[in-house]
Amino acid sequence: MTKGLLVSSVEGKSGKSAMIIAMASILKEKGYEVGFFKPFGTSPEYQGEEIVDGDALNTAKLIGSEDDPRDICPVVLEVPYAEFVNVANPKDLRDLIKKSYERVSEGKDVMLVEGSVDYKIGSSVGLGDVAISNLLNLKDLLVVKYSDDFVLDKILAAKELFGERLEKVIFNKLSGYKRSYIDGIAGTLLKKRGMEILGIIPRDAIIGGVFIDEISDFLHGEYLVKPKESMIIENIIVGAMSPNSAIEYFRKTKNAALVTGGDRSDLQIVALEIPNIKLMVLTGNLRPSKFVMERAENRNVPILVVSEDTLTTTERLYEMFDQAKIRSGIKQKRVVELFESFVNVKSFLSYLES
Repeated sequence: MTKGLLVSSVEGKSGKSAMIIAMASILKEKGYEVGFFKPFGTSPEYQGEEIVDGDALNTAKLIGSEDDPRDICPVVLEVPYAEFVNVANPKDLRDLIKKSYERVSEGKDVMLVEGSVDYKIGSSVGLGDVAISNLLNLKDLLVVKYSDDFVLDKILAAKELFGERLEKVIFNKLSGYKRSYIDGIAGTLLKKRGMEILGIIPRDAIIGGVFIDEISDFLHGEYLVKPKESMIIENIIVGAMSPNSAIEYFRKTKNAALVTGGDRSDLQIVALEIPNIKLMVLTGNLRPSKFVMERAENRNVPILVVSEDTLTTTERLYEMFDQAKIRSGIKQKRVVELFESFVNVKSFLSYLES
């Protein structure tokens, strides 16, 4: 009989996809046939003439799923949500989801099901995670990004709705100083409410960062100095300060990309003396001086020039970092390492089998 696990969150960008990729890898290594399903997708993109969910397609590809993308994510939001709610027939949607799930789960030992952006999204049309867990008879595992202390209330609110279906929690993207708090106070509180913390995964630079070539592709930039190796950028610095003010800031910010005007040679020269600056993104389609180019070549610091202004470029980069996805083998390997190191895998497997 196929075991089904719904992976939910109390807020977006908590790392559900990353956890599913890690779980699938570990389960497949142990000999399980693993399937992936996402009932309600909100990242539409075209595959030929078909509209599919891009995020679901990426996860399915990474875990080696060969199921039909239209079955993997049968409901894709391709119009404004208010319009979707107005025309949707909840019964038809649930029937579609149930039939697709039955096809995808055929021959699988375990089905890993990704919830909505957060567990409440889709409730207006009966597609919230609680409704899906009941419809498909799934246990729930909550992946929680510790954004602030009030997240504990959000977990308890979710528990009231999921009831006995929700017993396990994984804290993800946690800053180091909060770990003892989670282990102690939060762990005790959740245990009293019938929940167990399976693991506490720290924030990780590789998972949260972005490769330089991904930045180049996203910004449609032109390399003036090409990277000699694949590097991950963890932070963004906006070059709008004086050179004297910049020095200390540059030194404190690890593995950073400097975004500044192509005419700010004063900042560019300072940045090239600081090892933490791994990339310079020059805006306004302005090229740097010959001295800066030669210095960057000698220091192995790539220079990327883009046409947009500094503010627009910075906003786009923050958006990109906020939506950083696991697309490479390096990140996939890393998320499995983190799961195995910080999650009680034995307890996770027992939860699946119980």
